[in-house]
Amino acid sequence: MPYKEGQPTLIGFLGMAPVMKATRTRLFGGPYIPFGSFLLVCSFLYENGAILGRAKSDKLTVLAKLFPADPGKEERFINELQNVAQERLNEYKREFEKEPSSFLDIFYLLELKKVGLSLADTNLKTIRKASEEKYSLKQAEPYIKMFGLEGIGFGSSFPELTEKMYRKGHENINMDVWAEMREHGADFPEKPTIITLEEQEKLVLEMVAAYTSEYYPELLDPLDLRGYVEERDGN
Repeated sequence: MPYKEGQPTLIGFLGMAPVMKATRTRLFGGPYIPFGSFLLVCSFLYENGAILGRAKSDKLTVLAKLFPADPGKEERFINELQNVAQERLNEYKREFEKEPSSFLDIFYLLELKKVGLSLADTNLKTIRKASEEKYSLKQAEPYIKMFGLEGIGFGSSFPELTEKMYRKGHENINMDVWAEMREHGADFPEKPTIITLEEQEKLVLEMVAAYTSEYYPELLDPLDLRGYVEERDGN
């Protein structure tokens, strides 16, 4: 089934809950997302996109059919995502002279660096002020979706690094860094919930299966997603 104007995109579907949680309202100017929350939402979707890209790295041209890309150009679409992901990794290595150890590193910290901020070098008051800057939802949405797609390119290009970064960021959490992020205004609970890569991959694939079942049912079997739908329905 071709993409229909107005139907939610897969990344929009995956990001609906975190975007709604981060969105604020104001009397004038429409809904907005604080800049710090915007970065965290994008980092979350980048990471989950990477998990999806890693899990379906052998079915990328089929996976691309879930996105509003031009028919017949799925391979080119995936290659573009992978090229952008490669550029991000190269940029991170240039800026920090090491490989990223988590998705907060390669996304949150790198994006802060692009606007001249650093958790290590910037005054706490300045970081908090920047984090609270209002970013209109209309302005933010295209970037949120774009970064989620880039994550697919990253995970499919660097499956081993994706696994290493996820486990480091979620299974072997540095509590000092966690506390520092909370101090700088990140909307994190006092203690993190440990979710393994295998558990998070299952959650992501369940959501992708639900989306595919609704909008692209003919792709459930080519993407090996039918089992998630049947498990959900109790069949």
